[in-house]
Amino acid sequence: MMEKNPSIGVHLTELKKADEEEKEKTIPLLGRYCEELGIKYEDGMNMDWRDIRDAHAMAIDCSGCTYTIDNCDDCRHNSETGVFSKSQNRYMSNIPNCEKYAAKCRQLKAQRIVGMSGIGKRFALRRFDTFNVTQETSRAFTVCKDFCFNFSDTRKGIRLYGKYGCGKTHLAASIIHELAEQGIAGVFVVVPELLNKIRRSFSNPSEDTDKIIRTAKEAKLLIMDDLGAEKPSDWVSEQLYMIINSRYEDMLPTIITTNCNTKELIERLGERTVSRIIEMTEPVTIKASDYRLKSYLGEDEARQAEAKRLGEDDPYGIYGESS
Repeated sequence: MMEKNPSIGVHLTELKKADEEEKEKTIPLLGRYCEELGIKYEDGMNMDWRDIRDAHAMAIDCSGCTYTIDNCDDCRHNSETGVFSKSQNRYMSNIPNCEKYAAKCRQLKAQRIVGMSGIGKRFALRRFDTFNVTQETSRAFTVCKDFCFNFSDTRKGIRLYGKYGCGKTHLAASIIHELAEQGIAGVFVVVPELLNKIRRSFSNPSEDTDKIIRTAKEAKLLIMDDLGAEKPSDWVSEQLYMIINSRYEDMLPTIITTNCNTKELIERLGERTVSRIIEMTEPVTIKASDYRLKSYLGEDEARQAEAKRLGEDDPYGIYGESS
């Protein structure tokens, strides 16, 4: 083969020379590499110089990781090749698996089980640093950030109450992303979608009701967006109670967003469900006006529209004027 194509022989010779030069440069560093990897350097390890070098390089990459939960699957160490290489390299065993990537995989698996998309595209990139903090939203912002930075498996949850467009879902999305960055996988469900999924599963054998409910029950963090948007049937209401009660008994943190006050929640969900929600969550009311209307109408007109929708007095007399 080399006689037919001499360039191949030249190329192989160059590769061998480069490998020898890399070996000569690396072997004197193996003791330090092993120390930094938490491995005792012993005689005979020189034969494994490539594996030790690669493990050390991976440890450096991971310690200075700049990937986020959104793009961590682009990291070469999380690729199929990277995962296989780690499984074949015993010196990489001391390097922890990527918590962000593991959390992302757990979240995606959970979302597939409950059969929903989770956070929609509009809120997928919402973060704390993109939230508009105002006098009306500052307490909710502070409570939600504190929840993330002082998170524990049995921490009391949060119940975010406010009318449409006040930032509840933005804050809920920020929580699930911030905790995922810490390697904590949460499940985000839009409650009307969840209830619809449970309803369909009752009459459709291909849908696994028990698996859906179990995933919601056992999630390390469950975010229930738009709770109380509809009054479910007795059977669906019972399934929802089972989820809430299980998390209540296991003291698992739950974040709830709702447009309903306590009285309205009781009318839709029943006292026993709401009683548990009250005990397992910290209530936070957001009295901000609808930011969507505000961006379209302007602040004053948005407040007037909100007042009219709520049936409140119109302080400017605009809606009381005859045409």
